[in-house]
Formats: sequence, C-alpha cells, structure tokens
Amino acid sequence: MNATSNHRCFGLLVAAAVCCTQIVRAQERVVETVHNLSTSGSGEIRAESEERVCVFCHAPHSTAGSIPLWNREFPVANYRIYQSSTFDAAPGQPTGASKLCLSCHDGTIALGRVLSRADRIRMVGGDFMPAGLSNLGTDLSDDHPISFYYTAGLAASDRQLKSPNTLPDKIKLDPSGQLQCTACHDPHHNRYRMFLTMRDEFGALCTVCHDMYGWSSGSHSTAGEAVSGAAMGDWPFGTVIQNACRSCHRSHAAGGRERLLIFEKEEDNCLSCHDGSVARFDIGAEIDKPSAHDPRLYVGIHDPAETLAGSQPHVECADCHNPHAAAAPTQQDYNIAIGATMLRVPGVTSGGGYVQEAQFEYEVCYRCHADAPVPVSHRISRQADQPNLRLKFSSTNPSFHPVVTAAASTDTVSLDPTIPSGTLIRCTDCHNNDTGSRAGGSGPDGPHGSVYDFLLEHNYTVHDNTPESAYDYALCYKCHRRVSILNNESFPRHAEHLRDRDAPCSACHDPHGISTTVGGGSDHTHLINFDTTIVRPLTGTTRTAFRDLGRFVGSCTLTCHGHDHNEQEYGY
Repeated sequence: MNATSNHRCFGLLVAAAVCCTQIVRAQERVVETVHNLSTSGSGEIRAESEERVCVFCHAPHSTAGSIPLWNREFPVANYRIYQSSTFDAAPGQPTGASKLCLSCHDGTIALGRVLSRADRIRMVGGDFMPAGLSNLGTDLSDDHPISFYYTAGLAASDRQLKSPNTLPDKIKLDPSGQLQCTACHDPHHNRYRMFLTMRDEFGALCTVCHDMYGWSSGSHSTAGEAVSGAAMGDWPFGTVIQNACRSCHRSHAAGGRERLLIFEKEEDNCLSCHDGSVARFDIGAEIDKPSAHDPRLYVGIHDPAETLAGSQPHVECADCHNPHAAAAPTQQDYNIAIGATMLRVPGVTSGGGYVQEAQFEYEVCYRCHADAPVPVSHRISRQADQPNLRLKFSSTNPSFHPVVTAAASTDTVSLDPTIPSGTLIRCTDCHNNDTGSRAGGSGPDGPHGSVYDFLLEHNYTVHDNTPESAYDYALCYKCHRRVSILNNESFPRHAEHLRDRDAPCSACHDPHGISTTVGGGSDHTHLINFDTTIVRPLTGTTRTAFRDLGRFVGSCTLTCHGHDHNEQEYGY
C-alpha cells in the first residue's frame, strides 16, 4: 500500500466514525484536537507538509508490532515514579498504553519520528513536546501513579479506593488489570477537556476510583463559594464545589509530589482559599499572631501515616483537619465531644492507644501534647513536673480539670452557677482564638492563633508581682467568679495572695492537673502544684509541700516572696 492509498484508508476510517455518530460536538474527533499534528491541525505545533492525521501514532505496516499498530519508538528512559507513604500499590516502570503515551509526552522523542518512514516528519513550531503540563518529562513522581495492578485486594487494603468491579465503562483498565493513562485520558477525543474520558467537574472523575471517607458531607464537596478572588491556585472551574478534588490536587506536575497537592508547601494548599479570599475567615492572619499553631514553620515533616506527631515536632493543617471530611462548624450552647471541623482525624485515646478516627477533641491534641510532647515555649516549671497532658488529665489523679472525665469534687464554690456540676470542658475552651465567636468576637474559633501566651482565648498572666485585675486572670474568671475568689469563699487567703501579695494564680495552681506519676495524695488536690520559680523550699530544707487537711482547710511548708511558711495552716 503506497502513501496515497494509506492516506485514503485512514480518511475512510475517520469518515466512517463520523457517520456512526449522530451528534458531533467540537473536538469529538481526533482531527479536531491538538493530537492532530498534520498540516490541518489546530495546535501551535503541526507538520510542514504531512497531511495524514493518524500516522503520528498508527500505521498499518512497518510498526513496532504493538497493539494498536503503534508507529513510534518506545521510550527507553528510566523514570522516577510516584511514591507515597499512603499509597498501597507498588508501581514499577511504565508499561502498556502508558509507555505509548510517554513516547510523546516525556519529551525525549521527536514528535515527527515514526517507524513507517525513514526520515522524520518535519514540524512547524518545534520538533519535541513543548514545556508545560503536557510534557511530563522522565520524572513522574509528581504525576498520578500509573502501571500498577488495580485489584479488589488493593481497594480493600487502601480502604479509600473503590473496587475495580464498580468502575464504569468509560474507565478502563488494561487487559492485565493495570491502571494506565488511558483510564483517565482518551487520545481520540477531547469532549471533556484535557482528553479526559469523563467530566471532572464536581470531582466526578476522581470519585469513580477514590472513595474518601466523609467526602459527601464535607465542606469541600458542598461549598458554593467562588474561587475567582483567590490570589493563587489552579482551578478550572468557578466554585469550590465544582472544582472539588481539583481545589487541592493536581494529577500532573503537582507541587506537592506525595498526594499530588497543587503546592509544595502543604499549608499553601489550605491558605490559598483560607486567607479570606474564598473561605469566610482569614486563617493566615490568625497564624501571624504572637502565639500560634503556625504550619509555615515546617516543611516536609508531616506524614499522614504518622501516629504521634510530636515524635518529630511540627504542626500542619492536616494534623487537626481532614480536608476530605471537615464540615462547617455549628454554633452550640453545650459541650460537644469533637467539632465538625475536626471530624475523622486520627487521635490518641486517654489510655494511650492510637485511633484512626478521634471521637473526642482532646484525642487530637494528644497526638502532639501527650506521650511525645512537643516543646512549649515559656512552659512553667512545676513542683511535680509532667509534660504529658494525657497523664495530667487522668481521672486517677488527685486533681485535674474535667477534660476527659468530670471532676469528683463539688466544692468548687467559685464556679459560675450557669455551669452545671459535672460539666466537661474541651481543650479549646481555654486554648482558642482570642477573637473567635466563643471569645465574643467575629473571628474563627480554634487554636490557630492568639495575642495571648500559650495560645489562650483570654489573658492569663503567669508572672510574679502582678496586681490582680479582671484582665490579668480573665481566663480563670471565664468560669470562676472573681467576686467569689476575692471574697475568700473557698480558700480564706485568696484575696491576700492575689490582691495584697500580687501572686498570680499560676504560682499555686497547675491548670491541667497533677499526674500520679510524679505526685499523689493530698499534696496536689485543688490543682495545687507550685511554680518553682516563685515558690521555693522552706529555708534550710528541701521541702516544698501543701497538705490538704479537709474541706477548705490545709497547710503549706515553703518559702514565697521571702517569707517562710512552716506547716502554716489555714481555714481553722
């Protein structure tokens, strides 16, 4: 068959395809796409004189002997492949149809080099795939994984993949059961943009295979906010709900190689919307505050497969929020176990066990502040020192704030009467945004940032010689009535210590609790655990002690503000 008859043959095939299609839309035929590299092509790169369309990929004779009558050399490059700690498959070098696609799209073989002719087809606009998203290069670590066996076993192991038995007809695995480029891309038509096999709006293409737990009810799959005001991003559609998966992920040339994030720095994928340009609140402004969980301080440390985040100290948005499942917060007048923004995030239980899905807010906090506690700046040195908050909140301790379990004592007479006895509190009742709704402001809730030390919702002064005021101990006075404290309704010398001696609450009280691993018995009831920079051992001894002698009765042995207290009793 000569060149003329070959051309006619392919022309007949194209004509037959057109005749069999009742409704022909733009770019339904390969001749209408940029894959038409002939002289009639619409792309910037096209042949100088070659009029045949299909010859750049196919020929009836003198081919490589590969289905489908492949007319190009196979690439010989050694590719860097996709790797991720959350990817259960084990892909090797590209195979099958993916290798055929790469004969153009890795940029190593000239577009006009075909097997059916000795000389190369001369091109206008460049001989090789131009730089850009279409030129994948030989580094495929920033591209969706290919050439791996997509099996029911893989789906069961991953737990967020659908079984290959559920794939629609448009999504095809190759004859060996491997997922190739052709599962998502059809080189012969461009109905849906980027030669996709189906529409990717609303995450339709991604969710054919990916079954992300909580996605259907999460904010990112339901938010209708426009993305046009965002300063950065890579969004093909106008709203968050339309972009869906594409709001954070890019299947080719991803900035964050593992998990195919648009930006290399994890937090940029969040802050590109959560800077007030798309999402309601500007979290970027919050983490600029003096005390903050600032993810911008860490790069390349967080791994979704980690258990205790504190083992390599860092904080990323995904440590506290699951972007696939997080939902919009709701205003509630009562304590809830865990907020909607923290749904389906891993945690550590009160017993120290790791769980895939935290049921309580404190379990999320324990991943960093419990058995592998991260360093906390300006942390107070205590008489019975224990940085592990999981141990400090244990119900077996002599005293603790009721985060995990309700306090047994009912003697907290200073407690605001609107707070029922036995009420549980959350970590974010104290550690929260200072301008959030729970602080009476209009900002977002959550421990993103605060102008107060220790990321506190209200001020809590811990420095000695501080005159008592509603502002200096505003955090304590949020729940404990100032008038009751200063009227000495529980401890008969509260007013003397706070107002007359200018001693801070923290000089005597440890707000989290006192663990039995470092101190027990009556020495540490009522959250008594002295700040060792203010309270020192009794002169001439090594003894610093508090003794609980009954209801509102006790004694102290110590030196404070230059005064010795040797079994000095109170309450009689």
